[in-house]
Amino acid sequence: MKSKFFGFTAKLAMAILAVGTMFTSCYDSENGDVTKPYVAPDPVYLISGTITDVETGAAITDATITVNGTAPTQYSDGIFSAPGKGGVLNTVTVKKAGYNEDATVTREFTIAALDKGQSSTTVVNIALKTNGTPDPDFDLNKVTMTVTTKMLNEEEVFTPEEWPGLDLAASEEPLFFDRTFADIEIGAEVKPTIETALDGAPAGLINYANSTIGIYEGLFGKKQTIRTTYTVPVPPYQTVKSVTLKYEGAKTTYTFGYDGTTYPAVDVTALKTYSFSTQYIPNHGHGHGHGHGHGGDLNAGG
Repeated sequence: MKSKFFGFTAKLAMAILAVGTMFTSCYDSENGDVTKPYVAPDPVYLISGTITDVETGAAITDATITVNGTAPTQYSDGIFSAPGKGGVLNTVTVKKAGYNEDATVTREFTIAALDKGQSSTTVVNIALKTNGTPDPDFDLNKVTMTVTTKMLNEEEVFTPEEWPGLDLAASEEPLFFDRTFADIEIGAEVKPTIETALDGAPAGLINYANSTIGIYEGLFGKKQTIRTTYTVPVPPYQTVKSVTLKYEGAKTTYTFGYDGTTYPAVDVTALKTYSFSTQYIPNHGHGHGHGHGHGGDLNAGG
């Protein structure tokens, strides 16, 4: 499926990676038993992205990365992944000798808080620029830059009719299925190119714009896949009706100037966050059939 805003493809891999159960006491109330209420699992926040060379697009595999002060849980082939925190400030730092004048690049952002059972991945792509010989004719004090951002949102809904691997149902015990929502392709679309927008500008300004946008937007005109496995909880006596994939992206406009001259704007459109939630309907084909009012958050997601 094609994301209308971003041109990125989202596909679901329906292979069952693992199946787990969490036992609860379910008891026929007519015989004196009591059903424990279902409690959806805590939300899961992930931060994942790429570290690349802004000029070549090549993956940087040996940068020093921290996510909220600790090393990422995974970092391979330039792609990193780590737990995030919802509703608070998250910080990613990247440093690599020979890049960005050997300075640490810092990204700070807040991840929206989710309901229990929901999951999200925040995409953080950072492109670093190799150290270069300073241009004696380029004065950084003469550079101006303005940045404006417009958020973009859309969603896709996947149903068991379309994806048989989502045909999940629970009886008296909740079930927890791992699913890989695969081929979330990430990158940044730049229109016009930086070189086209800054045609006639000093070479130092073009280099500065490439480096600055690279730090914040990462991959230019390229796509790289991030695959993430989520747990889909199914409450007692419920069947999965659908899974909703929500995209949040941003169209960011960068305008650069130098020594009193302002150049045409550069628009960068990129995926920022995608999240999953699961919708349920009562499963009348299982259970005692006495209409127990099993409690819990039925807006949980995987």
